[in-house]
Amino acid sequence: MDAEKRQLDQISNYSTKEETKIENLEVEHVHENRSDSSLESQESEKPVLKRSLKARHLAMISLGGVIGQGLFLSAGGNLSRAGPAGALIAYAIIGFIVYFVTFSLGEMATYIPVSGSFTVFCRRFVEPSFGTTIGYNYWATWSIIVAAELVALPLVMSFWTDKVPDWAWSGIFLVIIYILNMLGARSYGEAEYWFSVIKIVAVLVFIIVGCVTSGGLIGNTDPHEVYGFKYWSNPGAFSNGALGVVNAFVLASFSMQGTEIVGITAGECENPLKQVPRAIRNVFWRIIVFYIGSVFVMGMLIPWDDPRNLNAGSGVTVSPFTIVFEKAGLDSVAHIMNAVILITVLSCANSGMYVSSRMLCALSKEGLAHPKLGYINKRGVPAYSLTVSAIVGLITFATSFIPGKALFVVLTDLSGIGGFVTWGGICLAHYRFRKALKYQGRSVAQLPITTPFHPFGDIFGMIACVVISLIAGYSYFVPANAVGLIGNYLGLIAIVILYVCLKFYTKSKVIPISEIDIDTGRADYQVFQKGDDDSDRAIEGPWWKRTTRKILYIIT
Repeated sequence: MDAEKRQLDQISNYSTKEETKIENLEVEHVHENRSDSSLESQESEKPVLKRSLKARHLAMISLGGVIGQGLFLSAGGNLSRAGPAGALIAYAIIGFIVYFVTFSLGEMATYIPVSGSFTVFCRRFVEPSFGTTIGYNYWATWSIIVAAELVALPLVMSFWTDKVPDWAWSGIFLVIIYILNMLGARSYGEAEYWFSVIKIVAVLVFIIVGCVTSGGLIGNTDPHEVYGFKYWSNPGAFSNGALGVVNAFVLASFSMQGTEIVGITAGECENPLKQVPRAIRNVFWRIIVFYIGSVFVMGMLIPWDDPRNLNAGSGVTVSPFTIVFEKAGLDSVAHIMNAVILITVLSCANSGMYVSSRMLCALSKEGLAHPKLGYINKRGVPAYSLTVSAIVGLITFATSFIPGKALFVVLTDLSGIGGFVTWGGICLAHYRFRKALKYQGRSVAQLPITTPFHPFGDIFGMIACVVISLIAGYSYFVPANAVGLIGNYLGLIAIVILYVCLKFYTKSKVIPISEIDIDTGRADYQVFQKGDDDSDRAIEGPWWKRTTRKILYIIT
């Protein structure tokens, strides 16, 4: 009996010890869970990019990416190379490419609204090394564009005074742009909003004045000359035949780069599901009104053999806008046009600083750049990425002081080719995104915005971007121009080398359609639907007010 009692006591003690162990394990597990949740809480409290861009900001940012120096200065050069009809054809074709690229990006960016969107999409929908290449290419492109605008600024300011050193003007404006971006996305958006408003007004006034002048209602002759399609007959609608159209085609492509910025801003919109689609849907009409309309007016009032067109891009005095205003009898408008061109340059540099910093931050968040570059301050600004991008732009700007400026010309040409690579990458990512959507049985009806003419638009965009990239430097062959050839084709070679090296290092493979992730980061419809958006408010009032609002809706 005593033996049995001792055995029962041992069993009881053993059971008690085991229960105590289990209780201790449970307590430890609870503490671990609390610790994990505490870590998650701390992680969630880290500063992130703030959704501070309103609908009006996004509308103007998407429009500001279309209206730039390419319209105010380079369009005259296109007119001389292709003639009025040839230039219209070139801009129209590029307009279609922009239309498809912007819709493709908008469809993905509203479904998965993240900053640095198309780098993420290319990595997730195509292949990791491909996405990384696109990301670094785009970051370098816009960092160099900032430098190009810093070089252009002193040229614009020299119209008023040449007493201030060029480097001083560039330094002053670089500091202004850096501060604007360091204040946060709202400051960038607000600055871009007013820059774009001024550009829109300038272009609309130009089109109206041009049409009135062409009809002979105003002019610098007495009686006023009626131009009509006079210059389409003499010297002609085409200047250099098909080759002229191809040349203008390339220049028109460069001038329209920047429309994809709307995809970068999706991660910082207050309500991307409502704001991005609105900005995207009106891109086509904006291109028609601002680019096609402006080029059409230029073709009516400026003969393609006007010697001033051959120097387009060197200053306000040869801007096609200034020439048209002179024919309208408004000679004093040159100062106003120079101010508009100054604002255009500042706008482009402002966008370049914003885009390059967000792209570098996105690369860091994906583990593709130094972790410090992913740091975001309390204002929601990727401070280190912004500073690094500004320094790269400053270093590139410094190369413009090297005699002959050969290195600077090469770098700026590299940035131009990089834009086409980005467009092609967006189209490829969207093509595979739709394939994955179909494979997983998802309906396109659940997308906030859908791309028209799919898959034709993606295929057309990919082919067009490849062709443009290959023919972009053809004019440098005859006569031979080593700097131009290096600038155009070294960029393509560098991009290919970067991709091959990344692929060799990471050993990444093209992601099968069945394994594409289309859910991570997907927008929460219920959260965003609660947001208020002025664009959805009913337009009330008399017919003239409703009509005016609809017109403003399209152009802004």
